[in-house]
Amino acid sequence: MEAKRIKKIMYGVLLSDGSLDKNTKRFDLYSKNKEYADYLQSVFSNLTHTKFSSMEKLDKRFGVKGWRVWSTKSKYLSNTYDKFYPNNGRKVLSPYIAKRLDAEALAHVWMCDGYLEHAKNRKKNKVQNIGWFCLESFPKEELAHLQKTLEGLGVQSSLVKKPWGFGYRIRLGGEGLQRFISLVYPYILDCFKYKTVLFYKKKSTALELPSAEHFVREYNEVDDIVRYSKKLEKTQNG
Repeated sequence: MEAKRIKKIMYGVLLSDGSLDKNTKRFDLYSKNKEYADYLQSVFSNLTHTKFSSMEKLDKRFGVKGWRVWSTKSKYLSNTYDKFYPNNGRKVLSPYIAKRLDAEALAHVWMCDGYLEHAKNRKKNKVQNIGWFCLESFPKEELAHLQKTLEGLGVQSSLVKKPWGFGYRIRLGGEGLQRFISLVYPYILDCFKYKTVLFYKKKSTALELPSAEHFVREYNEVDDIVRYSKKLEKTQNG
């Protein structure tokens, strides 16, 4: 994998669950998903002059097993730290970073901090697909930079107020959500494919987009979605 692509992935991961230590500038990430942790360790190990490792770790707060990925020091990570943590402050989402996010980088933001909601209305027997970027750790002025990047890819979004963090979350819906899932689908690991499934009463109402045959599902009753979700969860948990 070429270095340019690896660095794009790094930007997506750092924008979400990944972090760089203030003192050592070492990379660190905790994931509940072993497949994802192993993938990142494998990809980032291609960076020169930097060693990446992974190991199982117990989250003592919740008693849940997960996996940690971390690195040694490197000039590249030190330079990257300055872009994400200017003046040793909080992590920022600057125009510089937003402009460097491509479909693959956004796929990693989605796998880490994306949430796909299927809002069910049993009275009308309908479902609304809603996508959320759970990035409340950034103020709305910075989220606007990400929205601009999404808009450049043909994906419309909006900001919705939330009572935590800086108070805003990015919402995707309708055609914008369909276009986004189509863009990132080729880069989504199997363990996160559940974050791509969109439900429609008739498949024909969905846009004809690349990979749509993989993420668009048809339903007759709202309970069909409940059964599908349980089946998918059982499959992914072995």
